[in-house]
Amino acid sequence: MRSEKAVNLWRKACQALSVAELAYKSGFYDEAVCRSYFAVLKAALALLASLGLQPKDTVRIGYWVQANFANECIHRRKLMPRESAKVLSDLRDLRSRAEYTEEMMNEWLARQSLKLAREFLAVVERRLKP
Repeated sequence: MRSEKAVNLWRKACQALSVAELAYKSGFYDEAVCRSYFAVLKAALALLASLGLQPKDTVRIGYWVQANFANECIHRRKLMPRESAKVLSDLRDLRSRAEYTEEMMNEWLARQSLKLAREFLAVVERRLKP
């Protein structure tokens, strides 16, 4: 990792994943899905920060991350597998359903969200190591 920003964002990503796991174990599946998304978002931000890229502000940050992550980390620098963009997008959509609709997330969705987040963070962690 090259910058303090990347280190701090990585720590936040790991914390969000830990909270997602605790929520899942406690049966709080909506929260497990939401925290899984934020773990992935923060991991992507950490990787972008390690490349010297950061958003100008936090308005619509999820879309900024989605676009820049795909362009820089997948297509241009080939740091991440292509399917990682879909993980970010799918978890963002699930998080929106969990937060803003009457739909309750079930155990299977929460477990899948956690699995995707763990795998995503594992790949990012390998890219962040010098």
